[in-house]
Amino acid sequence: MSHNVLAPFVRGARTVAVFLPVALAACASSTSAPDGEAAASSARIVRGTNSDDTQNAVVLLMHLDMKSGEVGSCTGTLLAPKLVLTARHCVAKTDEGALCSPAGSPIQGAKVYSNHAADTLYVYTGTKRPSFGPNILKEAAGRGASLFVPDAKTLCDADIALVVLQEPVKDAQIAPVRLDADPEKGETYTAVGWGITDKTQEPSTRQQRTGIKILEVGPGRDVSKNEFLVGEGICSGDSGGPAISEKGSVLGVVSRGGNGTGSQGASGCINAQNIYTKVAGYKDLVLSAYAEAGQDPWIEGQPDPRLAKVGEACEANEACRSGACEANVCAQKCDDGSACPDGQVCTAGICKVPPPPPKKTDSGGSGGGGCASAGGSAGSLGSLGAVVALALALVLRRRRAV
Repeated sequence: MSHNVLAPFVRGARTVAVFLPVALAACASSTSAPDGEAAASSARIVRGTNSDDTQNAVVLLMHLDMKSGEVGSCTGTLLAPKLVLTARHCVAKTDEGALCSPAGSPIQGAKVYSNHAADTLYVYTGTKRPSFGPNILKEAAGRGASLFVPDAKTLCDADIALVVLQEPVKDAQIAPVRLDADPEKGETYTAVGWGITDKTQEPSTRQQRTGIKILEVGPGRDVSKNEFLVGEGICSGDSGGPAISEKGSVLGVVSRGGNGTGSQGASGCINAQNIYTKVAGYKDLVLSAYAEAGQDPWIEGQPDPRLAKVGEACEANEACRSGACEANVCAQKCDDGSACPDGQVCTAGICKVPPPPPKKTDSGGSGGGGCASAGGSAGSLGSLGAVVALALALVLRRRRAV
């Protein structure tokens, strides 16, 4: 799917078509587009560095159709052990070029023909590129089961997709997403991807580039409402890859880009302008895919949803969403002024059940063992007087007897 991606940058009444050898098929496919479309090209994250294990939520997504012989590669992000976020053109047959207006309508190309069969999509994890030998299918960490895509016939303003996998990826590292707010103009992010670099056509190690600045957020002069515009950084093979915020959340996925020269390879991506599709623009679609994958969404700023909820069993603080494990049960925090549930009080920043009050003792000495007070029981004094009177009577009887 390596396509020459065309993107429009409208200035005033004049529309300038910029040839972008990036996104739309950064997922190179062996199938050709309809006659009249732009030829395919290759590109990548340029001027980047090796990605490390902290970014293992970013995966290589391969389209491997053994029946047709179609082969393509893109980048994706694990949002859940069974859920991958990527670009629409990575999971479908599309035109090899896309020229879109800022209103989100196609000017040239950008048509979506049909989705790939979900089970022809494979996920590869880790920082190293797989060998792609005879066991390529067995090396995959996951395989597609179903697709979630926008209800759109073109890629314009809708180049996003989610792949639900057949089984969870083992020991999956996952990433949160920003669903409740758009990216901000001037915000910086990190691009991570498997596209070719300015040094090699097929990097053995996944690449990253930090400090890329967001130039414009749609709707705007140059991008539609569900997109945002950035500068140099990504190229073909990076399609579907994430824009990762400074907080570690995914802001968008690579759609298209280039420098307008029509150059092939990295030279077409130097000093380029590139377009991402916002994740927040497709909140309902993303939430539906999370539900199908069987996981609560992981929203930016919130804890990993795989951790135990308040009231569930735990063995350590790290096992709880709240970060507080008390008496082997996840407790709610209240250090921010939050109210505690009924029957609990805020103690040292954690909601706890207060200890029972101490038992009251009988001040009258009914507990036993103590001496009677001066105001003691009248009954007790009366009994003592009876004993004394009886003793005196016995003494008197003995004297009379003498």
